[in-house]
Amino acid sequence: MRYYFINQDMEEFSLDVEVHPGSVMEFIHEGKKTRLQLRRLAGKHFYSFDGIAWKKLSALGVNEVLVSNSEMYKVYRGFKPSGLNKGGAGALVTQMPGKVVKLLKKEGDTVMKGETVLILEAMKMENEIKAGADGLVKSVNVREGQALEAGFLMVEIES
Repeated sequence: MRYYFINQDMEEFSLDVEVHPGSVMEFIHEGKKTRLQLRRLAGKHFYSFDGIAWKKLSALGVNEVLVSNSEMYKVYRGFKPSGLNKGGAGALVTQMPGKVVKLLKKEGDTVMKGETVLILEAMKMENEIKAGADGLVKSVNVREGQALEAGFLMVEIES
């Protein structure tokens, strides 16, 4: 499962997390793999990198805020809303050039946060573009088969 962490300056990083039998997780960040052991004791979760020193793990739900010593991160599990860089969560903006493969919503449709609105092919991969907020589709500015440049406003969602 991929987790996205985005700070208040809109800088982001992601982690790919794999859970293995025996409460061992592997995190992959920038090609570097890190193994982490997990333990539950008295209703709380603890983690260790070496199996000797254990630290308490903060409980974190989906789409919550994580605070570190110097920064605050918004956490998204499995996806990140497409419009985070421009126009808020209701604006679905291309992050790179691509081609619209399929439109799943039209103007006036109701969407839920995390629901796929369209499929965009970029770098020979089909990407599900998901709604960043609940609401109504205010405008659809693309059509199937259309080639797009980075930064193009594809869909606006009104909360």
